[in-house]
Amino acid sequence: MEIKKKLSEWKKGNPIKKFRKDKGLSQPDVASLLGVSTYTVQRWEDGSVNPSGDNENKLNELIVGFGDEWKDWKKKKPTV
Repeated sequence: MEIKKKLSEWKKGNPIKKFRKDKGLSQPDVASLLGVSTYTVQRWEDGSVNPSGDNENKLNELIVGFGDEWKDWKKKKPTV
């Protein structure tokens, strides 16, 4: 499987994206709930940055088991 497809599949497992889709929320909705920009939510969902500090705490309150799910998801990131 080519790396682009592997990355696409990996991104689908993002716990923030899965939560958002399950609840029928948009990225701006989640951004508003957490008090961050839509761009921040986009970067979290594509795995380019990790939520930290207050944002990580807010995500832990919003998504049951977020911390462990995030760590597991990040470990599975495909490499070239």
